[in-house]
Amino acid sequence: MLNSLFIARIPSLDSYQSNVLTDGCLTYSWQDVGEIFDNLSSFFRQEKIDHSDCLSLECENSLPSALTLLFLLENGYSFFLQPQSNSSPITPEFCRYCLTPKLEKTDNLDQISNWLKITENHQYKTIDDKSKRLYMRTSGSTGTPKIVVHSQNKLLENVLNCVERLRLNSEARVAIPVPIYHLYGLGAAFLPSVAVGASIDLQKGANLLRYLQREKNFNPNIAFMTPSFCETLVKGRKSAREYKLTVVAGDLIKENTFIKYEENFGPLVKLYGSTEMGVIAAGNPQEELSLRCQTVGLPMPGVRLQLKKSLNSEMSEVGEICCQHPLGFDGYVDPAGVPLMSTNSDDWFPTKDLGKLHLDGHLEVWGRCDRSINRDGLLVLFSDIEKNMETLGEIEAVAVQCHGESQRGKGIVAFCVLTKGSHLSENEIRELCFDILPKRAIPDRIVTLKTLPMLPNGKIDHQQLVSFLPKA
Repeated sequence: MLNSLFIARIPSLDSYQSNVLTDGCLTYSWQDVGEIFDNLSSFFRQEKIDHSDCLSLECENSLPSALTLLFLLENGYSFFLQPQSNSSPITPEFCRYCLTPKLEKTDNLDQISNWLKITENHQYKTIDDKSKRLYMRTSGSTGTPKIVVHSQNKLLENVLNCVERLRLNSEARVAIPVPIYHLYGLGAAFLPSVAVGASIDLQKGANLLRYLQREKNFNPNIAFMTPSFCETLVKGRKSAREYKLTVVAGDLIKENTFIKYEENFGPLVKLYGSTEMGVIAAGNPQEELSLRCQTVGLPMPGVRLQLKKSLNSEMSEVGEICCQHPLGFDGYVDPAGVPLMSTNSDDWFPTKDLGKLHLDGHLEVWGRCDRSINRDGLLVLFSDIEKNMETLGEIEAVAVQCHGESQRGKGIVAFCVLTKGSHLSENEIRELCFDILPKRAIPDRIVTLKTLPMLPNGKIDHQQLVSFLPKA
């Protein structure tokens, strides 16, 4: 039986026998999980894996992955969480074994050796830290990914804060099409749902048709989405469908998408966080629509926020968001496990996001600090350019990137996805920008694309965008 981290928090597990974990192929009730964990314990002993071994877990949105992940957390193993790949996994030196849960030839999980592959890391180097740790990589959407270290105990406290803020309970039927190897999918969606014994549908590689079919079969009342998938549902779903709650995180969601989604699918709240800090702020589903649309909600319990103001900005109320988080990360390490930086709860962590703090404590996020530049001595926010260009009737999506130089300072390139049937040229788009943007914010170059490149966590891959620029 599971220990006190999760299921024992539920007053009576017998009351939730009908609640299940599923990935569309396999379905297990919470009553079944204890037996699988017993089998995993026996398998680990057989393979001579003990608690002094730090492990690497290749994870996807599948039942084998999810149960292995829960087993490691429940039993106090330190491990590095990474996505599954078709090539050889990149296992850090401090991990002795790499675990790859992969179900192929069996229709159940009784025989562990049929679905859990264990690979020894021949570059393994032991580290002194034997405390319970969770290691994760940052997304790398704007730079080189870093390895982040979390205390499992603090991570699980953050999980319980999410349960309270989002008002999750055992009656929830939760659709999770976001990857659980990222902290949004793990710490805000999956683990909080586990903590209340909810029914959970894990979805791998969700697209519109696949999601709608799973929705029909599973009948969720709560969903965790990315802004891009919210937009997909708004555009692609032909009929309204009421959810008790949808949570959205990742990149900024467009205001009109937020409003249309809520009209068709029920209450929508934003959630804001990072791989380092976990959940920093989240909306309350009982707040007014206008407040939920404009802000990411109030800080989580114990979190303090302040803004580091930009000296070159005419918007004095806007600055870089910095936070103190009692449940944040413990620092960074290199691939050998050597600490690169350590933190404590009194440190102010710069999130590298621009934002505004309302007088009532609600946080408004404006976009990345590194997605803004000074031109003509004034601050230009890429998110403002994107928001205004998307009001043009024949433009579906915009992503702005800094590249090269211009007469006004650093160069601006706008990557645009046109609406179906549009024949706007790149020069015509730029001409239209003179009517909706100040001169300092006019893109120097327009590049049209069929789609914007996306990372698995639903964020735009800004590094890949540069590869679409014409060669000089």
